[in-house]
Amino acid sequence: MWTTVALVVTVLVILFVRANIRPAGFPPGPFCLPFFGNALHIILLSPKVAFEKYVNDYGGILSYRVFNTWGLLVSDPALMKAGMADPALSGRIDLILFDHRDSIIRRNKSAPLGIISTSGDVWKNQRRFTLRTLRDLGFGRSTLEPIMQEELEELLKLFREREGEKVEVGLLFNRSIVNVIWAITIGKRYSYDDKKLEKLVEKVSKMVQTFNPFHPALRFRWVKKLFPNLTVIHNTHHYMAELLAFIESEIEVYKQQKGDQEDTSCYIGAYLHELEQLKPDEEDDTSLSMDHLKANILELFLGGSETTSSTLWWAVYWLASNQNAQRAMQEEMDRVVGRCNTPTISHMDRLPYTMATIYEVQRMGDLVPFAIPHMATEATSLGGYRISEGTQMMFNLSHGLLNSRYWKDHDKFRPEHFLTEDGKVFKPDHFMPFGFGKRVCLGESLARLEVFVFLASLMHRFSWRITEDPVVWETSTVISRPPKFSVYIVSRDQDMD
Repeated sequence: MWTTVALVVTVLVILFVRANIRPAGFPPGPFCLPFFGNALHIILLSPKVAFEKYVNDYGGILSYRVFNTWGLLVSDPALMKAGMADPALSGRIDLILFDHRDSIIRRNKSAPLGIISTSGDVWKNQRRFTLRTLRDLGFGRSTLEPIMQEELEELLKLFREREGEKVEVGLLFNRSIVNVIWAITIGKRYSYDDKKLEKLVEKVSKMVQTFNPFHPALRFRWVKKLFPNLTVIHNTHHYMAELLAFIESEIEVYKQQKGDQEDTSCYIGAYLHELEQLKPDEEDDTSLSMDHLKANILELFLGGSETTSSTLWWAVYWLASNQNAQRAMQEEMDRVVGRCNTPTISHMDRLPYTMATIYEVQRMGDLVPFAIPHMATEATSLGGYRISEGTQMMFNLSHGLLNSRYWKDHDKFRPEHFLTEDGKVFKPDHFMPFGFGKRVCLGESLARLEVFVFLASLMHRFSWRITEDPVVWETSTVISRPPKFSVYIVSRDQDMD
């Protein structure tokens, strides 16, 4: 009997020791269980809570293991910037979520598609074309303002209709933001009562909510094979298929309407025009293709709509909960813009408190707690530690936004975090709400303008009062949503009291 016990103990000791042998040159990290590594801890506590505990124990760069896969968690802002800017760390891990998309588009297993999930020449070619085209279409410039103003008028109309009522405002923003992206993508918009728009908004929102790169079933193929009927797998495939069916049908409608007419005034038109210029010997998996076009459009929607609408949603929450900040923002606009005028992009540089408020919303909202995981495409180093090819990299954006080490009153909503003593707006180096480097969200420049145009105009016309303390919080490891809450919408022409 004692021999058996000794044997069992010996085997367990060996298993535990082997589970904690880190690759050469790796930083220290939390204790790992045999087989599971740190997976159970991360899943049970949530990635955000577990990783913050690891950071407190092991510092700004550490190693961890999920099942048989080692990864590095980088939380120190300076190291995050260096890591996200390093071309050797710009690869993308294998995300099963995008397998669903790519198999639906190509109907069989193939090389990755699009921008988010690709690496190397595929990523470079798709990203280069998309960036160039979006810039030509006005991304990050005031030339897009007429499109935004058209949607803003519709949104203002909705708010006017709900004056004095108790309203959940969050989902009101989605239609406006999706319409802006759709106008850039395909050159048209939907009326707000169009069922197609309603369904599109619903599908985009549900798709984003299912995207959890930490879920084992969306991270490891063996989990998917063992448990093929998991709800998360079914939902991911279902919403992805619905969105792609919609995109494919809209591309066909566009092609039929345009015929042989050349049109580069929208993303789809520019992409199709570029496709026609390709010579047969230039076509391969890295070049432009109809499959890549569908994947790119899906990514523009998923990346561009939910982050912007969630930012606006958070803005209403924080401003309705902080009446002093709300009044200060309104007083600045009254002084600079005037009560009878409309805030425009030309006012941005003259509204430092308004811009500081937007940055503080992004900080406190912690919209994207973690960058989508990167992968080392070749051996490199970071923070004095060796990183071997294939190592998974997790960049903890949340740490630089909410940690008391970097912010005075880190848990309070204070736009003054982004104002100098003489009232000028500035962004600290550790403020990276959407990441850094070439993997940063392509729609960030558009989102910046959209949030300003929509929020400034809404705050110029209305005041908000939160009706009750929120209870249920929306959680997601990709996009953080505010708690479900309601506000009273009050026209600024009325007495707030």
